[in-house]
Amino acid sequence: MSAVTSQKQTAPVVRQYEIGGVRYIVKATIKDGAKETAVKKIRRLLQNDLSKAAT
Repeated sequence: MSAVTSQKQTAPVVRQYEIGGVRYIVKATIKDGAKETAVKKIRRLLQNDLSKAAT
């Protein structure tokens, strides 16, 4: 049995946002075994971008 077929499938979360007259449709899924939350990942990405901009 491959790893792909043995993973539990969950329905994705789909949200719609409108920012500055532009409509964004966001589809989010959760991966089993993930080691960081979405909040922690976004924080890490922002911090990396800010540190690159400072140098």
